[in-house]
Amino acid sequence: MIEAFISDIGGREPAHALLAAAVRRVYGIPCPALAYADSGKPFFPARPDICFSLSHSKSHVMVCVSDRPCGCDVEDLRPLRPSVVERVCTPEELEAFSFFELWTLKESFLKLHGVLPYPFWTARFARVPGTIQTPDAAVRAALYPLENAVAALCTPLQPPAALTHIDANFLI
Repeated sequence: MIEAFISDIGGREPAHALLAAAVRRVYGIPCPALAYADSGKPFFPARPDICFSLSHSKSHVMVCVSDRPCGCDVEDLRPLRPSVVERVCTPEELEAFSFFELWTLKESFLKLHGVLPYPFWTARFARVPGTIQTPDAAVRAALYPLENAVAALCTPLQPPAALTHIDANFLI
């Protein structure tokens, strides 16, 4: 089981509020206390059975919760220096994806694993008919276009077809 949530409010505090709302909605319990691994990946020490990932941008927060590891990322669309694009993406990837699609895929893949055994920018993705090919054949990925932003999710499960929207007023 995996569920993913989005809200149109940005920042770290709303991300934690969305996590609490997601845990309440999916598991029917108050949000457990957070701790952080050495890698920076957050987890629930009292509930290792609940896996989650959270992300925030200036305009959105995103959370996925699951009984399996998961990773998510949301990024606002904005201008970039060409050197950033060249450092992170191959020309072949940019034929299949926009920069921010690739960035969110790579970031969500990293968050799924906590750490990667290779440099972030070397994780390669490809678009094949009906699916996104990830660097790990056991991992599935999904992209979610948003207004002026893009979100991605990586998981060993079938990703949800859509994100569940939670009104920002509910999080404040």
